[in-house]
Amino acid sequence: MSNSIEEQATLFSVARRALTSTEAALEGTTTWLAITDANGKVTYDWAAAPSLRRHLARADVSEGADLAQRSAGKNGVGVALATRAPAVVHGTDHLDERMHKLVCAASPVLHPITRKLLGAVNVTSLAGEPSPHLKVALNMMLSGIEDSLTRLSCARHQRLLDAHLRVKAGTGAAVITLDRRTMIAEDGLGGLSLDREQLWSFVEEAGPFTREFVLPMGIRAQIVPVMPPQTTEGCSLVLSRLDLAGLARSVARGSAAPRVVIPPALGQLERAEREVIASVLRECFGNKSDAAERLRISRGTLYERIRRYGL
Repeated sequence: MSNSIEEQATLFSVARRALTSTEAALEGTTTWLAITDANGKVTYDWAAAPSLRRHLARADVSEGADLAQRSAGKNGVGVALATRAPAVVHGTDHLDERMHKLVCAASPVLHPITRKLLGAVNVTSLAGEPSPHLKVALNMMLSGIEDSLTRLSCARHQRLLDAHLRVKAGTGAAVITLDRRTMIAEDGLGGLSLDREQLWSFVEEAGPFTREFVLPMGIRAQIVPVMPPQTTEGCSLVLSRLDLAGLARSVARGSAAPRVVIPPALGQLERAEREVIASVLRECFGNKSDAAERLRISRGTLYERIRRYGL
C-alpha cells in the first residue's frame, strides 16, 4: 500500500493548498483537520481550537501518529483506508477509549486517473458539540485535492504528448515518448515489443544525462528529454536499427577470435550494449573512429563505453 516518495510529496503539496480555504472557513470552530499517507501516518494536521489539540495530544493523535486500524483500532482514517470509502466514526465506536469524546469523518484520496490509494483526509470534532460543518468540510477538502490532482495529471499527459509530436515532426524514425507512468507509441515500430515498465527501466539504468544507448535486439535509442537537461520528467526515444545482419557476418568471419565474457555485474541493458559495441569493434578491426561512426555515437562516448566494459 505504501507510496513512492514522489507520490507522498505530490499529495502533501496538493492537499496543503486545498486545506488553506477549509481552515479559513473553520476558524472559531472546534475542529481538527489531518492528511495521512496510504499507510495511515499523519503527515499534516491543523486544529482550530487549542482545547481540541490538547485532547488529541492526550490520545497520542498528532502529526506523525499512525491511524491505520492495525495500529490504532477503529477510527475514521483507519476505516476509510481499509474500505476505500468515506467513513464516520462516532464517540464510543472508537476502539481507543481516549477517542470516545470525538467524532471523526474521513475519506480516502484516490488518484483520479489511476485510482491508486494515495492517503486520506480527516475532519474531527468533539462528539458532544453539533458539527453540521463536518461533512461539508470533508467534501470541500476532498474536492479541492481531486481537482488539483486531475489538473496535474492532465498537464503531465499534455506535456508528454507535446514533446512526442515535437520530436516526431523532426524525424522520420520511430519515436516512443514515456515517463515512469505513461507511454506514447505508434504502430509500426518494426517489431519492437517492449512494455513501458521495461523501457523506462532501461532509461533509468542509462542515467538522467545519457543521450543515447543500445537496446536489446540491436535497437539504437537516441534520448530527447521532455524537460532538458535530465530525463527524470520523461523523454522521447528516437529508434533506429543497427545493421545486425552485417554484425552477424562479421562475427562469423571472426569466429576464431576469443569469446568475450560479459561481466556478471552488468545489467540487462549494459550487457546488450556491450555485445553490440564489441561486435562493431570487431567488424571495424578495432578502428574506433569507424566504430563510433557506425554506432552513430561520439568517439568520446565510445571510449567511455570501452573503458566501462573492459573492451
